[in-house]
Order: sequence, then C-alpha cells, then structure tokens
Amino acid sequence: MRFIHITRASITAYHFLVPLIKEQERRGHYVCVCTSDDAHAQKLRDSGIDCFGHRLERSLDPWVLRREIVRIAGILREQKIDAAVCHTPLGAGVGRIAARRAGTAHVVYFCHGLPCAPGQNILKWSIGFCLEKALARLTDAIIVMNTYDENLCRKHKMTRTGDRVFRIPGMGVNLKEFDARADGEEGHCVRHELGIPDTARIVLCTAALIPEKGVFVLLDAARRICARRGDVYFLLCGNGPCADRLGRRAEQFALKEKFRLLGWRDDIPRLMRCADLFTLPTYYFEGLPVSILEAMACGKPVVATKHRGCEDTVVDGATGFLVGIRNPDDLAGKIGTLLDDTSLRDEMGQAGRKRVEEHFEIGQCTTTIVEVLEQACHRGER
Repeated sequence: MRFIHITRASITAYHFLVPLIKEQERRGHYVCVCTSDDAHAQKLRDSGIDCFGHRLERSLDPWVLRREIVRIAGILREQKIDAAVCHTPLGAGVGRIAARRAGTAHVVYFCHGLPCAPGQNILKWSIGFCLEKALARLTDAIIVMNTYDENLCRKHKMTRTGDRVFRIPGMGVNLKEFDARADGEEGHCVRHELGIPDTARIVLCTAALIPEKGVFVLLDAARRICARRGDVYFLLCGNGPCADRLGRRAEQFALKEKFRLLGWRDDIPRLMRCADLFTLPTYYFEGLPVSILEAMACGKPVVATKHRGCEDTVVDGATGFLVGIRNPDDLAGKIGTLLDDTSLRDEMGQAGRKRVEEHFEIGQCTTTIVEVLEQACHRGER
C-alpha cells in the first residue's frame, strides 16, 4: 500500500514519525511525507524518506489554504497514494480535504490531541468541536491517544461511518536514550555547566512557552516554593511566544536565578537524569505528553495536571501526583512533598520506569501503530 503522512510542520514528522515510517517500509509499504519544506524536511530526505513540500503556515488565510489544498491533492494524485494519514490540527484539516479532492481511497486522521479539550472556555471548545465534527464527514478512521478523545470520538461519531475509532499508547519512548542510570559524574557536569550546586534540588519542565502549557502556573508555584526554601532550582526547556514575558515576570519575582529559561535544548535526556523530579502543569489539548513519558523512563517522579493525556500516563500516588489545572498552590504542595522525601521520589521514579517499560516502549508502540494503520485502511473494514 502507498501511504503519505501529512503534517503542517516538518519538525513533527522528523521527531515523531521516522520510526513509524521505517517500520511501515520494513513491512513492504511505500511511505512518503508532505510537510513544510525546510531544514527538518531535508533531514527526512537525508534519512531516505521521500518528502514533498507545501507552504502551509499557521495563518488561516483562505487563499493560502485553497492553494495548498490544490497543491497537496496534486501530490496525492501524482504519487498514486492509497492512504493519507493526516497529523496535527491544520495539517489534518487541510490534508483530509485534499485527500477527498484527490479521490484517495483511505483518509485517516492521526490525532495528537483534539482541539476541544477540558479546561478550555466554552467558546474555544465549541469551535474546536464543531470543526472536528464537520471534518468527520471526510474521515474514514481516527486514531487517538487518550481516554478523553476516544470517548468523545465514539460518543459523537467523529468518522464517516460513526465508528472506526482506534486507540494507541502514544508514539513511545526510546528506553536506551531515556534511561534511569545513576551517573554522578554526568549530574555534576550538568550542574557545573548551569552554575547549580551539587546539593541543590532541580525541578525540570520541558514545554512550549505558551500559557496553555501551564508555564505561568509553574512560575507562581516556584515563587511559593522558593519563598520557603532556597535550595530549589526550576529549569524550563523550550521556546515560544511567551519567553520574554515569562522572563520579565521571573525577574519581577526576584526568581531570575532560581527559575531558569534554558530555551531549546538537544540534551534533554541528560537534563532529565540530573533532575530530582519533572512537572508539566498543562491544560493544552494534549494527546499523550511524550515529555512525561521521557521523565518516567529516566526514573523521575512526575507532577502533572488532572487533564487528558496526563491522566493516561501518570498513576496518581504511584508514579507521581496529579493536581488541578491552573492551581499553583496545589502544584507547589505536591512538588514540595516530593522535594522533602527522597525515598518517595525514588519509589515513584522506579514505578514510573516500570510503567513505561511495560506500556510505552517505542518498538512496542511503533508495531501497534503500524498494525492499527493497516487495520484502519483494510478495504474489507471500510
């Protein structure tokens, strides 16, 4: 079968889809990608994957959208694609319309998180829901990653036939790259590079710097914790439009030294291993947060929110804690509990590693996804 994966941004395809594509190819399928034509697209080509460029931006300019729908539909026809697998909100919307225009036999929505999430205001939720409901008429099958999305899709029949909803355990984690080995020398080097004492505690968060990822909630929690103890450092890795505002607010709180904005990092595994715990106070439309799984793979306890995706990864009270969204007091309390108890951190970290080994190992997850895609595109099942 001839597959194409359609995403808006090539960084998504490069960081998350390569193992999946390679496994599909190993099983005899032809697989290509349609995505933004930039440096990450070239990396895909360098890895031996056929990659076709589009010019989709975040803009919803109708002329741009129409132009790119025509462009992508042309690629699908030229490449004689049997199945279009559409990722990310904009890529999935445009991709599904283009696939129907091209007459593609199978149109699959690979959902990394529906754009209607608990915690959103009712207007945003309603807009996201109505868009997905409209696009459901173009969708043969939908693949989701968490309980909330699965239940919503089944209840509201988010595919052409009203069924064909498939659940997967996320994209998986590379357990060799993200491991729980204790390396005192590595930890010392990381702390030395960052100017953090060996005796200090480190709370790590990796996230896009947007409000919905809970980064301002984390800053408020950090202010509460740092007011009580001076041995805690918060490291926030990621970039985004709120970086400057977040930095200014940290400075206003006199936390510039203790609340570090590290920007984009390529050494997340070593930062994970030297941290004492990980947190993600998100209320974004998550699928299954890979950063949480990576932290658990490194043997770190996690404090996350009672939110879709997070609830499917963290076992509250066993591998970490779940707190209310937009609740800095609750977040600070649970982080403080873990900072105060080394044995609890170790116990939860070990439980988290075991959970990832059993349910979220990348090879196991990749095999599951490929089998689900084959089932979703089986002509007899359509």
